[in-house]
Amino acid sequence: MVGEGFASRLADAWRQRKGFRVALLLAVAFVLLRLTAQVLLTTGVLTGGQFGQDVFFPPDLQDYWNAARHIQAREDLYLKGALDLVEFYQYTPSFALVFSVFLLLSPLALVLTHTVLHLAAYVALFFSWDRIFRRLGMEEGCQALVYALPVWLVFSGFWSDLVFLNTYIIMALLATQLIDAILHERLGWSLLWLTLILQMKPQWAFAAALPLLLGRTRFFARLVGLAVAAYAGVVALTCLAVGPAYGLQQHADYYSFLWNMRQNFPWRGPEAPFLGYNHSISQIVTYLAGLSPMTLRLALGIKTLLLVPLAVVGLRHILNPVGRPGREVPRLALELAFALYLAAFIWLDMVWELSLGIAMFTYLLATERGPQVRPLIWVFFLCYAFQDLVRLLSVAVFGRDIMTDSGYVLSDPAIYFPINMVVILFFYGLLLYRLRAGKVTMPAARSLGS
Repeated sequence: MVGEGFASRLADAWRQRKGFRVALLLAVAFVLLRLTAQVLLTTGVLTGGQFGQDVFFPPDLQDYWNAARHIQAREDLYLKGALDLVEFYQYTPSFALVFSVFLLLSPLALVLTHTVLHLAAYVALFFSWDRIFRRLGMEEGCQALVYALPVWLVFSGFWSDLVFLNTYIIMALLATQLIDAILHERLGWSLLWLTLILQMKPQWAFAAALPLLLGRTRFFARLVGLAVAAYAGVVALTCLAVGPAYGLQQHADYYSFLWNMRQNFPWRGPEAPFLGYNHSISQIVTYLAGLSPMTLRLALGIKTLLLVPLAVVGLRHILNPVGRPGREVPRLALELAFALYLAAFIWLDMVWELSLGIAMFTYLLATERGPQVRPLIWVFFLCYAFQDLVRLLSVAVFGRDIMTDSGYVLSDPAIYFPINMVVILFFYGLLLYRLRAGKVTMPAARSLGS
C-alpha cells in the first residue's frame, strides 16, 4: 500500500527526534495558515472583493483559459513581435485544445479545480519519490524523505505555483514519472510521459538522454523514434480537430514564437529598480550590463562555458558506458538525471522556479556524507524553499503596502538577488564533482538493488 512504509518511518522519527517533532508541527501550522490565505485569495477577499463574488483568476491559468477560447474561435494563440508582459501563452496548440474542456466551468470552479489538481500532484510527487527510492532499494532515500517532510510542506516552489496555477509542479511530477520509467526501461510508460512533457514544456524532457549516457542505446533509439512519431501524431490529430490550415499555421507560429522569444522577451535592465523573479543567466547579465546584442551573446557564452564540464562528463559516459539499466546503477542514473535537469535550467532564458529541486535536495541529503557539504545543502536550499514563507510573513505584517502593483513583494530578497540560479549552480557543481570523482559509478549492492 502506498505510504504504508512511510507512515511507520514517520512514526519512528516522531518518537525518536524532538527537533523533528518541533519542525513538523511548525510546518503543519504554516500549511494551515497558507491554505487559509489561499482560500481568501481565491475567493477575492485578499484582493479587496466580496467573498465568493470577486474571484482571483491566477494569471498563468488565465493564459491557458484565453488560449482555449482562442483555439475554439480559431484565433491566433501566440503573440508576435516584442513582448511587453511576462505572462503569455507558450504551450503547443494541442494543450490549448485539450484545455478547452475546462471552458465548461465557471471561473471559481475552474480555479478550485486546478487548485485541487495542484495539491494532488504535489502529494503524488512526494510519494512517487518514496516509491522510486523503495524500488531502487535506497533505504537512505526513504529515510531522508521523512526528515525532509517539513521542508516539503513549506517548499516555496509548490506554494508559488499554487498562487499562479502554472504547471511547474505538474511538470515535476511528469518528469519524475519519466525518470522512474526510464530507470526500469518501461518503453510504453516512458513514451507516454515523454509525449505529455513535449506538449507542455519540452525542456522537462531532459531524462530522455539518460539511456544514452548509460549505454542503453537500443532503448534510447526506440524511445526517441517513437517519441518523434507520437509528436507527429499529436500534431496531425490537432490539425484534424481544428482544421489543417489553421492547425499548421498555429504550429508554425508556436515554433517561431519559441525561436524568437530571446529577442522579444521584456528583459529588465539596469534602469529597473530590482532584478525580479526571472533568475536566468541571460536576465542576470542584462540587468547588470544592459540589454544589447553584445550582452545577450555574453550570456550565451557564460551558459555554454557552464555546460562544458557536463558535456565532458557525458562524453566520457557515452564512450565508456556502464551498459546497465538505471535500476542497476541507481545513484549514477539519478545523479545524471539531476545534472541534466540543472543543465536545462542553466540554458533557459526564463528561470522562475526549481520545482524538482525538492526531490534533488532530499536525494543529496540521503547520499552526501561530507560533513562540510551537508550543512551547505541545507543552507542553500532553504534560502529557496523559504521564499514563500518570507512573502507571506511580509504581507501579514505590512499588508499590501509592501507589494507593488505588479505583485512583487518588496521585502523578498529573491527580487534583488538571483537565489534560484545560485541554488541551481551549487547543486550543479556538487553533482559534477561527484560524477567526475567517480563516487557514483559503482552499481548498488544486490541487497539494495534487488
